[in-house]
Amino acid sequence: MKNTLLNQFLFSFFVSVTSLFTFTNLIAQDIDVNNIDIVRDEYGIPHIFTKTNAEAVYGLAWAQCEDNFPLMQGNFGSTKGMAGRIIGKDGAVLDLLFEVFEIEKFVEERYEKDVSPEMETILNAYAAAINKYAETHPSEVIQKGMFPINARNILANYTLQFHLMHGSIMELGKILSDDFDYETLMENAGKGSNAMAYSPEFTTDGKTYLVGNPHQPLNEMGNFWEVSLHSEEGYEMYGVTFSVGGVTPVIGSNRNLGWSHTTNYHNCADIYKLEMNPNEKLAYKYDGEWLQLEEKKVKLKVKVGPLTIPVSKKYFMSKYGPTFKKKSGYYSFKIHSSYNLKGPEQWYKMGLAKNIEEFEAALDLQGLVAQTITYGDKDGNIFHLSNFIHPLRDEKYDWTKVLDGNTSGNNWNFDKVHPIADLPRIKNPKCGYVYNCNNTVFRMSAPEENLKPEDFPKSFGLLTSNTIRANNFERLIKKYDKISFEEAREIREDVSLDKNNMSFRNCMNCSDIPVYLAKYPEFADLKKVFDEWNGEFTIDNKQASAVALTSMHVTKYVRTQFGNIEKDMPEEEIVKALRKSQKFLMKHYGTLEVELGKIQKAVRHDVEMPMYGGPNTLACCHLEKYKKGKWKIKHGDTYIIYAKYGKDGLEEMNTINAFGNSLREGHPHSTDQTEMYVNKQTKKIELDLKKLKKSGEMYHPK
Repeated sequence: MKNTLLNQFLFSFFVSVTSLFTFTNLIAQDIDVNNIDIVRDEYGIPHIFTKTNAEAVYGLAWAQCEDNFPLMQGNFGSTKGMAGRIIGKDGAVLDLLFEVFEIEKFVEERYEKDVSPEMETILNAYAAAINKYAETHPSEVIQKGMFPINARNILANYTLQFHLMHGSIMELGKILSDDFDYETLMENAGKGSNAMAYSPEFTTDGKTYLVGNPHQPLNEMGNFWEVSLHSEEGYEMYGVTFSVGGVTPVIGSNRNLGWSHTTNYHNCADIYKLEMNPNEKLAYKYDGEWLQLEEKKVKLKVKVGPLTIPVSKKYFMSKYGPTFKKKSGYYSFKIHSSYNLKGPEQWYKMGLAKNIEEFEAALDLQGLVAQTITYGDKDGNIFHLSNFIHPLRDEKYDWTKVLDGNTSGNNWNFDKVHPIADLPRIKNPKCGYVYNCNNTVFRMSAPEENLKPEDFPKSFGLLTSNTIRANNFERLIKKYDKISFEEAREIREDVSLDKNNMSFRNCMNCSDIPVYLAKYPEFADLKKVFDEWNGEFTIDNKQASAVALTSMHVTKYVRTQFGNIEKDMPEEEIVKALRKSQKFLMKHYGTLEVELGKIQKAVRHDVEMPMYGGPNTLACCHLEKYKKGKWKIKHGDTYIIYAKYGKDGLEEMNTINAFGNSLREGHPHSTDQTEMYVNKQTKKIELDLKKLKKSGEMYHPK
């Protein structure tokens, strides 16, 4: 019952403008906006040139506001209990989580311990830019009282986002599944990512390659925003942070090294069933004593159309943490992501690192509570780390199951956590490559290089199964003794599946669909389509539509199982998926053979284009309902990076950021990368700073 869950609790729970402000000027005294040069290239990417690192972050925040200020307000609004009033029911969920996990209290308790003077300067510069933008653009401010924000608000927002990014957040859905629409919530869960690194021993030109391909929502708050920073103090980064707010790039490269992230799956939260007293209301047993649950109530305000409606939600607190009443009893929830406030500083230090030693020193901060790290550098080093925060826990308990909530013996704390050295990692393997496609840590390089389960604590709850995307990578990489930069790119862009070794699933085990196509006479024509399909999800493939739709329905079922990826899929559910696909095609097109690009679209605002890929291909595409007879990509390929390093540093970097670098409707750079995106093209990042400065109009953030 463990391994992934609260995203379902998230989106299922909930059914102007000011003109005058008085702002606190948080900007550091030594920041001069005249020292901040912002150059927008032809794709609207801001390249920021400054004297100091803090000025670079100020420029980043200013440009970010120019591109995405409305969405940024909804994101930061949760730190002031205003997200529900700004963006409606999804924002109210953020407000609720902020209260349930007592994030404001956590930030206050940890701030002095965790925030270094240097990082405080960085955070204040970021906040100052946002506050100044709000002050000078009052017509864009959505909610009165939203500004100013400060360093604590920024860290509180990071803490909330770590809860959401952390796989454990879906665990809460198990507790709340009696009361909430878990399928809607799981629709909004992340779908995965790819990352690969190749050392000079495996490349045809003796260079190091890094490939990053996170799979995020394409039109929502998890979307990426591209930027580059160039400070005379030494901070130089090309990469992305989140469109709705991020102090520094979280994926990308400097002149010496780069990294990407994927989501990992492990035992990252615990659920406890409390032993309740049948004769005393809200009394639960703990270490032989009857204690009283503390009753809590969150009062929220939710924007519904032109109205703001008050909503309240009751929960409890036990010795374990947030507690909820379910039909089968009372359950407490304990998450691994409330450890420290060093996440932003870790990403900042990773970007400052000049070599692998400095990069690994940044990892020792242990500020990132989850997410894997795939790394490459100019010195030929590569590694893949399944990064997470994991407290030292008593191995006598089965942490993969619901625990008895009556003893302090299983009530762990963060006094001691496993150091980075204890976590699964493969560094500089002889085969010359590492990879991750959200699959098991026991298959992230060549077979002879891989780790063994017996070398890690059972309490880690490490995933043991592979994803189809990982199987695809393993199938493709076997073709090469050495690989070129272009071939590394072709692997990432692959839209094929092995018809002889697939089960049309996301991660969940289910019997092969061909068995049921043959078993049920109603699928005779559909079986012919599947039999004729060549295994490709290209835009012009006429058999791929039936396969893609079936795979989509299977994946939707997986999400209703709270991400239980090692559970067999029932026959009736597979048959249901086949029927839905067949009915859709016949209803809208009168045939089972329809070019994939006719039904599968990439859509933002008023731009609609045919889209490649499927849920299980390396070039990934997960769908949601769009128009009659059409579906559109919801999650999948977003920011894509191909970086090459020689002995002197970064030599080439090619990227694409899905539709464009802004989420504002009507913005000139909200959809200008779409055509390149659907055609698997990239833009080349200019590394010559003199040429870069001349690539567009330069301005200051005034």
